[in-house]
Amino acid sequence: MGLFHMRNRLIAVAIVILCLLMYGGVVKADSIAVNNASFESTNPLVLGCGTGCAYNFGPIPGWSTTGPSGSFQPSGSIFSSLPDGSIVGFTNTGSISQTLAATVLANTLYTLTVFVGDRADHNNGPYTLSLDTILNGVLTPLCSFSGNSADIASGTFQSEGCTYQSNSNVPAGNLYLLFTSGTGQLDVDNVSVTAQQVSVPEPSSMALLAAGAVFLLGFAGFRKNTAIRLNA
Repeated sequence: MGLFHMRNRLIAVAIVILCLLMYGGVVKADSIAVNNASFESTNPLVLGCGTGCAYNFGPIPGWSTTGPSGSFQPSGSIFSSLPDGSIVGFTNTGSISQTLAATVLANTLYTLTVFVGDRADHNNGPYTLSLDTILNGVLTPLCSFSGNSADIASGTFQSEGCTYQSNSNVPAGNLYLLFTSGTGQLDVDNVSVTAQQVSVPEPSSMALLAAGAVFLLGFAGFRKNTAIRLNA
């Protein structure tokens, strides 16, 4: 094997080792418990809205609400299908929120996913989905997604959400979900939050890797110079 090719191969090995150290600590994402995540637990739906359609103005079990909000069983003429079950949560220019039992861990990727619907009988309007922390009533924003249901195909649901990557300094308090409707109605279903912890290489490991790479490159250079002297 030529010395040039050997040096390139050693460089490639060093890069691969570096990547493994940086990303080898990524583990499978774990689900964080969300109470009544698909809104199937509900108080009696006492208000009618047509054949196969009913709703109430809450409360929504497991959730807190502001404004006109509650549980909604839409008919097939409003939504062609639902992400999970037969009930969704809704709010009309209000909010739906929940404090989770989990807190923020260091060096962890959090992903919030919410299915948002656009009613076939009218456009629901702008909305915001937020993942925060809450401590003594004070919110610390982590991530949010703002959209408009008019961008969703009429009569369907679409997966939306946001991600947050923590570092070694984590915000205090419990994770907190907050979904708000700007104008019109916000329909949500099948809420999930996942946490994927990522190991950060220790400085000593990085230093050892750098030293190893320098040694390999130096060794390749030494072999090259030796070969030149022998051939001279």
